[in-house]
Amino acid sequence: MLNLLYDYIQRSLPEDGRLHTAAGLAKKVSPEGRLLPFYGNTLVFLLPEGVRSALARLRDGIYAAAPELFAERLREESFHVTLHDLANSADPAEAGALMPGAAARAREILRRFGPFGPIAMRGTWTFNMVNTSIVLGLEPCCAPGHERLSALYEALEGAVRLGYALTPHVTLAYFRPGEYGPELTGRLRAALGPAPIELELREENLVLQRFTDMNSYFTET
Repeated sequence: MLNLLYDYIQRSLPEDGRLHTAAGLAKKVSPEGRLLPFYGNTLVFLLPEGVRSALARLRDGIYAAAPELFAERLREESFHVTLHDLANSADPAEAGALMPGAAARAREILRRFGPFGPIAMRGTWTFNMVNTSIVLGLEPCCAPGHERLSALYEALEGAVRLGYALTPHVTLAYFRPGEYGPELTGRLRAALGPAPIELELREENLVLQRFTDMNSYFTET
């Protein structure tokens, strides 16, 4: 199942302008905005250079509007579309124990799922994702693509059950943990909006990656 958030994305910042970042963000970002060690693995679609460059321009515009809100910049080469998260933890030993089994189950599910062809996607809106990050929302361009992406995600729930619908997106910036008032969030609100970027999710670009923080992803063979 996909969650495309049509109503939510245009009203993602609090109406009163007071933003309290999510408690779990402190596992990934320090109070000073440094990306902290955080370990795990995930299935992602890699993106071509031209798309990543367009995303970097979106990121830079968001930072320019309210730099005080954000952690250190995500590198352009780290941009990706997550298909399904697997294991993760701030404790490297815990993550290390969980990752191999999750990866093996995910690979077997993908093997059984078989070929699925390219899925054309388009950008919808830049928005606040659960008071943790600013993301670019994505939606499939056609009904068959919607069905294939939904089926892929539902199949992978058999590897690690997340229990919620997939919200297709690219993360552009993590907040710095804290509480922020209307002046800052007003500047951010003005910088968010439609982003008509088009891309394809291609089977050959679907990879298993491990990460050691939110800026450091490594493709597993």
